[in-house]
Amino acid sequence: MTGHAATLTGCRQQGVTLPELLVAMAVMLIAVAGALTLYDSSWKSFKQGENASEQQQGLRIAFEKIGMDLQMAGFNFNPDGHLSRPDEQIEAAYDTAVVIRADFDGAFESTLAGDAFEVVSTGNDEVVAYVLAKPGGTSPHTLTFEADLEQAQRNGEVETVSVGAVALVQDDPPYTLYRITCSTDVGLWGSSSFFNRQVLAENVGSMTFRYYDAAGVQINSGFDLSSTSEDIGGSESAVAARASIARIEVDLLGLSQDPRAGWVDATDANPETRQFHKFRLTSNVVPRNLGLAGVPDDGSAPPGG
Repeated sequence: MTGHAATLTGCRQQGVTLPELLVAMAVMLIAVAGALTLYDSSWKSFKQGENASEQQQGLRIAFEKIGMDLQMAGFNFNPDGHLSRPDEQIEAAYDTAVVIRADFDGAFESTLAGDAFEVVSTGNDEVVAYVLAKPGGTSPHTLTFEADLEQAQRNGEVETVSVGAVALVQDDPPYTLYRITCSTDVGLWGSSSFFNRQVLAENVGSMTFRYYDAAGVQINSGFDLSSTSEDIGGSESAVAARASIARIEVDLLGLSQDPRAGWVDATDANPETRQFHKFRLTSNVVPRNLGLAGVPDDGSAPPGG
């Protein structure tokens, strides 16, 4: 007993000292901080990839909408082949915007008929413009074209249609892509409410259109994106040029939702967008209805056909 008790007495149990505890806690904190940093980096990378994927998908949907509408350009725009009807299949052809007309709903517009024309197939809401603009309405340019849209019944006379606050010179990205239609309420004529703006995509860097004739020659060969002076435009003096369009090349440049810290796009000279990732969509559209019109009741040849 005596020897055993002595043995127990000699086995002194030692605990963790305060310095050892502090060292262990410091090591644990470093490990946790490292794990959190790794998690945060992984989460940011995941979100960045997810945002880029969502942005690309949204832009692709908008791009496909443009293509589908352009495919319809001119459909049933002049069903009876009336020789004096001023309606055009492509109402305006700018380097950075386009205005088309088509019978999108497949119905006759009975309320618009009865003045100069007994049959009208395209309403004001079937005149469609694609254009870029700042979402706050601060873009400085005006898209203009001439069309018969003002009267309650179509009278065959064209008026100047002016769509304000758009970006025809795209020197201040990012932009919002709009699909704009005119109002069926002619009482709104002359006001901004006459135009219905639908947002198709945000964070767009640029949008351009190249127009080609049946021989493959580019009609807007000047293609000066710093000015609209050489654009085909929407005036009546350029009707023949617009009527010769057989193919349209659409180019849409999208930007990522957020800039990437510490990264610079060396190919981008614009300091406002150099840290944004870009993705470009390009397509050639051949509207199958261009150059087609109905047959006049008197048997004379329809315009362009």
